[in-house]
Amino acid sequence: VCLSFVAAAMIFQLGSGLAQAQSSQKVVAQIAFPFVAGTKDMPAGKYVIEVSEAGPVMLVGPGGVRAVLPVISSLGRHDQDPDSEFVFDKIDGKSVLSEIWLPKKDGLLLLANKAPHEHVVLGGSNPRK
Repeated sequence: VCLSFVAAAMIFQLGSGLAQAQSSQKVVAQIAFPFVAGTKDMPAGKYVIEVSEAGPVMLVGPGGVRAVLPVISSLGRHDQDPDSEFVFDKIDGKSVLSEIWLPKKDGLLLLANKAPHEHVVLGGSNPRK
């Protein structure tokens, strides 16, 4: 029994160390239009976006509205943009969050839409519409 307790304590300490070692980055964005994040309709407003290395993307917006989005894939950075960038796909008249690019980091693909669509880009040093 004593050995099991010691082993459990060591596993807990190891798990705590791993949790602290994982880093996350938070950015704040003002999104001036309603949009869809995953399956949730999100209102226009100020959002805190938290991206962790090993997990999903968390959005927290006006009134505490939240969305948790799994990362489909990492996207190779094509520039050294010092600003965050958010890419929305226009699908059936709605803006759907599809990519997040943090400053000087690889992008994160949140939605893989194979149908023809337009992009709306918010932020970045060189926004495209």
